[in-house]
Amino acid sequence: MTTSKRPPVFIEKIFPVKLLNEQVYYEHGGNPFKGLHRWYSRKPLSFSRASVLGSILPADVSLAEFEYLLGLYSEQEFEFWQKKGLAKEDLEKIRDSGKVKLYKTPPTEKQIKRVHDLCDQIWGKRTPAVLDPFAGGGSIPFEAARYGLEVFASDLNPVAVVTMKAAMEYPLKFGPALQADIDKWVKWVGDEAEKRLAEFFPSQEGEMVQNYLWAHTVVCPNCESVIPLSPNWWVDRSPGAIKKGEICAVKPIPNRVEKRVDFTLIKGKKGKGNSIQTPDGDYNPDDFATVSRSVGKCPNCQNIIDQEYLINYAQTIGFNHQIYTVAYKRKKSLLEFRIPNEIDISGYQKAIQNNQNLYNGASYHLIPKEPCSDNPQYMMAYRYGLTTWDNYFNPRQLLTLVTYAEIINEAKEKMREELDKEKLQAVITYLVLVCDRCVDKNSRLTNYNAPYKKIERATFTHALNLMWNYPELNGADFGWLFAAKSVSDDYTKLCNLLGTRINLVSFLELESRIQKILKIDLLSADTLSHLDNKSIDIVVTDPPYYDTIPYAELSDFFYVWQRRLLNDIFPDLFCQELTDKDREAVSNLGRFRNMGASPKDLANKDYEAKIAMAWSEAYRVLRDEGVLTVQFNHKDPSAWDVLAKALIDAGFEITASWAVSTENPQNLHQAKKNSVSSTVILVCRKRDPNAPQAWWDDLRPEVANLVEQRAPEFEANDITGIDLYLSAFGPALNVFSRSYPILDSSGDEVRPDVAFAEARKAIANYRFRKLVQSDTIGFDPLTQWYLLAWDAFKAREFPFNEALQLALAIGGFNVNELAKTYKLLDSTSGSCSLLTPQQRLKKRAFTTNPQEFTATYLVDALHAAIAIYEEESSIQQVRQFMQKTGLMGNDLFMKALEVAFRVIPDKAKEKDSLVNLWLGIDEIKAKVVYQQTELL
Repeated sequence: MTTSKRPPVFIEKIFPVKLLNEQVYYEHGGNPFKGLHRWYSRKPLSFSRASVLGSILPADVSLAEFEYLLGLYSEQEFEFWQKKGLAKEDLEKIRDSGKVKLYKTPPTEKQIKRVHDLCDQIWGKRTPAVLDPFAGGGSIPFEAARYGLEVFASDLNPVAVVTMKAAMEYPLKFGPALQADIDKWVKWVGDEAEKRLAEFFPSQEGEMVQNYLWAHTVVCPNCESVIPLSPNWWVDRSPGAIKKGEICAVKPIPNRVEKRVDFTLIKGKKGKGNSIQTPDGDYNPDDFATVSRSVGKCPNCQNIIDQEYLINYAQTIGFNHQIYTVAYKRKKSLLEFRIPNEIDISGYQKAIQNNQNLYNGASYHLIPKEPCSDNPQYMMAYRYGLTTWDNYFNPRQLLTLVTYAEIINEAKEKMREELDKEKLQAVITYLVLVCDRCVDKNSRLTNYNAPYKKIERATFTHALNLMWNYPELNGADFGWLFAAKSVSDDYTKLCNLLGTRINLVSFLELESRIQKILKIDLLSADTLSHLDNKSIDIVVTDPPYYDTIPYAELSDFFYVWQRRLLNDIFPDLFCQELTDKDREAVSNLGRFRNMGASPKDLANKDYEAKIAMAWSEAYRVLRDEGVLTVQFNHKDPSAWDVLAKALIDAGFEITASWAVSTENPQNLHQAKKNSVSSTVILVCRKRDPNAPQAWWDDLRPEVANLVEQRAPEFEANDITGIDLYLSAFGPALNVFSRSYPILDSSGDEVRPDVAFAEARKAIANYRFRKLVQSDTIGFDPLTQWYLLAWDAFKAREFPFNEALQLALAIGGFNVNELAKTYKLLDSTSGSCSLLTPQQRLKKRAFTTNPQEFTATYLVDALHAAIAIYEEESSIQQVRQFMQKTGLMGNDLFMKALEVAFRVIPDKAKEKDSLVNLWLGIDEIKAKVVYQQTELL
């Protein structure tokens, strides 16, 4: 095989990065495909669509036609543009005026036909075979199926496979007509649940209770009072409540005589800060917290209850539960709140009594008694006594879910009399997904979001955490209907997204079509036994990211319930007690504890071996001219090194790379953590087996040159900060992967991380030159690092490893000296924080005494000027210091001040002082025009 035999594809030439950044943002607001079932790392549909089309279409397709085939223009708009010969800017106006949202827009028949025509030209077939061996939530196969391509989707996780069947297979197979069957049986289950559970969820006359707010309780070791644990007592702090002057919270009332805590409801207008106005003064619910950072406080005796006691209590005795608020409606009124009464408590007590029979009765087999993972990295609930899956629910929540399971199994038998096997599978799957939504929204891990009056999922983050206070849905009616509306109602929407017109196709034709264009399997990516050698045209995939997400451990939360309901429907999917963690390609430290060596080293080696086998298997099934497109999002250089090494060793070279902002900044695992928001696409081809070895010394300048050449292009597509450094890895691999192996001067093989280090260095040099906008000679490495840190991370706090990588890119000092010697950082637990000038002054990192000050490092001079201004509030004092130390005539200092003014964000504590210095020193203003101080 030679590279001349493979025609180039579109994604190797260009990619509409800026456009996709905008389209991805639209998807953060809601998507029935994403809402169908929780998955832990779904890439946006628009991004996945572009990845698939870019990988299958020929390179001579114009950017305008590519955007048309994506669905951004109608046929009329595109034809009009072609005939009139309008400029690209005019076409963009047409596109922007429509505000098309790609994830909501299925391709038209003409667009699909054009894609098939182009595929025939380049692949010799109209519908090339597309494989995603790490299909997960299914974004990539979903988009490939929308274009009628031959799709192979596989995943090791049964929860992912079931979700993909519901999202793609059934809408394609049955079309919108199945919605009537889903609705019928959803209603039947809901009606039965209301009959069987009503006695456990009593309401006062005229009320319809929707949910309850609970707090876990512990017995105070000092006064033996039962203490409800909550970090705050807010009930409703929504924008609507603020506007109406009806924000709401409860207030704990100490009751030491009866060794308990009572509550009263507080409702009123917003007070000062985070408080409610009352006749007795403002009340701040945060001030009455009974737990903070896993340390409790008794309201009755003010005793501090340490975390060790809480953990020991939870493991030996077990937390109990106390209702503190009931949320209800009166007919069609808005949601109201009240303190619980005896009626509410009696329903819960009945559930406890019933559960004693539940564990000894015929439904025992429906209780998920399987053991939970004790992995401290992600399963934090385990240390608080949640060691089996039934413990994740309070007694009434568990009774509710088991009752749903009983009813769904009964529905199965009734359906067999009415529906054929295929339809029964589909309808039961949707009922199970509704039940899963109830599991996710109704557990001891579920969070109540008072600012939005919203019940969050238990799986909101990439970990399973016990909530000190949590909501419980009324399982008799509201709970099932609430979940059903979020899941089953999405079915018709999914049909619309897929563009199905199945009701116009005969069943036999349909069955043949589905089997041809979509095949979903439970398989490990390293063993694609159902595929022949060189049978796949394109592989597009989003592989696991090292240790980012333990998919198997987290999805057991759903698997234990799915297995009880779907084992007889899909016996091949649910043959194991729990999900397969041994074959999962994840660096899972929990699996390698107590093995005598470093768990991290063992886990990483295990991941490296598995991901290498997966790429080798992808190489086997991919035709020689085929394309492998890999989506990867991780900021740990070691993760990139492993990915790249495995790809190169499997026989691939990287021919192109692009970075698109795909991560929702509102996600908890992204927010305030300076997380990488971009996903880098690596376009790979089978390397010429006759490719010669090369020497790293020869390739090094080529890597640096290509990275600096691509940097402005990345910035033009809004890729900045740490994402820019990450994006540079792609061009580095373009050069590094062409030859095999790459050797150093000693003849030893060089790993990709050496190329990544060179790429980081090239970006650091590029960014600093751009920031300074003049000759950079004379800037000390410490000041370069400080300014580039603000430029890259745009926040005070960031991972220590990133500080290390930036220090290595600049050179000139050891990263550990940043904290110990130069006192620029405060470092703990893998993260670090830039110290303020005042903090550094207190640590004696520099002096503000002109007679003792030495300007060895410009950052010290900068901080000294800021510290003096903050202490004296006087520009004159700063001027005098600068004159006595020679800084007033120091052009490098003036340039450092200018750059700091531009890169330090407004939210930083020192920014206000920096602004006043910038505006107040005449000599500075004379040197740099103020209008040139816009942020780069």
